[in-house]
Amino acid sequence: MDSIGNYWLFWLLYLLSAAIFTAVFWRITRFQQAVWTAYSLRAVALAVIFTPWYSNPQGSGMAPALMVATLDAITVGSSAAFRSVVPLIMALLFGLLVAGILAFRAKKNKNITNKNNKIDI
Repeated sequence: MDSIGNYWLFWLLYLLSAAIFTAVFWRITRFQQAVWTAYSLRAVALAVIFTPWYSNPQGSGMAPALMVATLDAITVGSSAAFRSVVPLIMALLFGLLVAGILAFRAKKNKNITNKNNKIDI
């Protein structure tokens, strides 16, 4: 029973620290000109930080996928790390796709706003 309580406590601490890091990183990557770069960096950071995966192939406990891949590579071997690298790559690709769509929409809205604000002399 104590290990279950520790499991949720560790997840709570991890998510709290990840949220603080994400907020700071989000503020740092507020680029005015390079919108696609800002959105892409944010997507990669969110995918790497918040993608969970099963820590044990037979168990139901989860951990961040990057941690699982790293620890599997160290303890079992590099071939075992691929079980958590695949969902991590899928999350990265999905995040970059969403970032591209959002960056395109932001750039389109910025161009429309600039056209409407232009004064003809």
